Amino acid sequence: MKNKVNIGDRVELIFINDSLTRLKPGNQGTVTKIVSETDETLVWVQWDNGELLALLDPIDKFKVVKK
Repeated sequence: MKNKVNIGDRVELIFINDSLTRLKPGNQGTVTKIVSETDETLVWVQWDNGELLALLDPIDKFKVVKK
């Protein structure tokens, strides 16, 4: 996993490969669950806009803004 992130961290979206979401770069949310696969990690985020949507690391880009 490129981003070191833990449950409870606040993250900010940089890029998401999902055309159906309302999320935009700069949106923030709180990490609620992390599921690691072999090559990818799902980082579930409760976004401040009300969406609950996972980021696929390393395809989607985000940064931790507060631990």
